[in-house]
Amino acid sequence: MTDMLDLATVTRTDFEAMRQEPILLVAANGTVDLSIEEVRQMGSGAGMRAGGAFSVVFRGPATPFVEQAIHRLEVGLPDSGRQAALDLFLVPVGHDAQGRLYEAVFT
Repeated sequence: MTDMLDLATVTRTDFEAMRQEPILLVAANGTVDLSIEEVRQMGSGAGMRAGGAFSVVFRGPATPFVEQAIHRLEVGLPDSGRQAALDLFLVPVGHDAQGRLYEAVFT
């Protein structure tokens, strides 16, 4: 069974807990394996989410290239045998010898 994560309440700590979990980007033309490269606190203030703003940088393979768009991510939760899903706006932010980097920002 797949549970949808609530983007309004998901936290930096939630993503830190997912760092070692398999993440699958589900696209119309197939799937792409991702991992969490970095979870970064961005600040707090009036009008920001509880716990403050943060960003998550995902690492994927060099190919296929994933365009900037809203993508469905599925995260395996092996302890429970369940999956969590969320639709995130991912932006390509770079590449290196290990693959491509994509970022999602939560404010």
